[in-house]
Amino acid sequence: MVTVERQVSFRSGADRIYGTFRTGKGKGRRPLAILVHGFGSFRDELTGFVELAAPLAASGISSLRLDMRGCGKSGTRGLMLPMYDWVEDVRGAVSFAETLPGVAAGRIAVVGMSMGGGIAIISASLDQRIKVVVALAPVANGATWFEHLWVQSAGTRAWHDFQKTIAEDRQRATARGSSRMVNVVDAMGQSPDGRRAFSALVKKYPAFLRRITLSTVDSALRVRAVPFAPLIAPRPFLIIHSRADESVPYQQAEELAAAAGDPCRLVLLDESPHCFWIGNDSVAVQEETREWLVQHL
Repeated sequence: MVTVERQVSFRSGADRIYGTFRTGKGKGRRPLAILVHGFGSFRDELTGFVELAAPLAASGISSLRLDMRGCGKSGTRGLMLPMYDWVEDVRGAVSFAETLPGVAAGRIAVVGMSMGGGIAIISASLDQRIKVVVALAPVANGATWFEHLWVQSAGTRAWHDFQKTIAEDRQRATARGSSRMVNVVDAMGQSPDGRRAFSALVKKYPAFLRRITLSTVDSALRVRAVPFAPLIAPRPFLIIHSRADESVPYQQAEELAAAAGDPCRLVLLDESPHCFWIGNDSVAVQEETREWLVQHL
């Protein structure tokens, strides 16, 4: 099959959102999966969303992978407000997709990774046009996620000090009108090993954010996907997570599944890292996602 991809963009709020549209195999109007990357990432989600788009296309499902606002080419780089702007971006992507001649407007899914998984859940709960949801290693609670990252690498006291920094920046912004920019590794309390790993990551994938505003963290802390999860039913909802995830604890996925009820399906892997694409389960995650979308879209 000839790969048919094109660069697209649409307005969301005051900004323009950029993405890559890949056409699914077949003729006529085809279903579409909107792919939402994780915190600080970009439309290709390292290489994971490019790899996922291929089997989706072969199965007749088109895909739209986005640079979420503040990431990649979209909006002001480093200024991410996931709880607010990203939800608007996903819903804007649905509206944009409805204008595309090759898309079946009533057959649109959203697939989100990490923070994008939490945002996919919130977006779908607010927008009935999204017919199927897939959340990959989703962040269900931004505050407990950041606390987990900080405490495991820098300790409880450092986490409390960072919370004070966020509060001070929030107050300072009321006078200055802007938030302070910081290094991602500092905002996420990375250990020395984590900093080295992140340095290698951004060297390999330059589109990944190196610096973010403290208001970005403040927005991420406010993400609460669990209260929205029950609102997805009766639409099909798939969650994939790993018990070995050291970034987002798999208990967040269990909490989401418990709140969602039927017809939510929870798949727990045993050995995959948080970023499925760099582990041995990458193909399995892609196939599980593809099969879910083929079955339900």
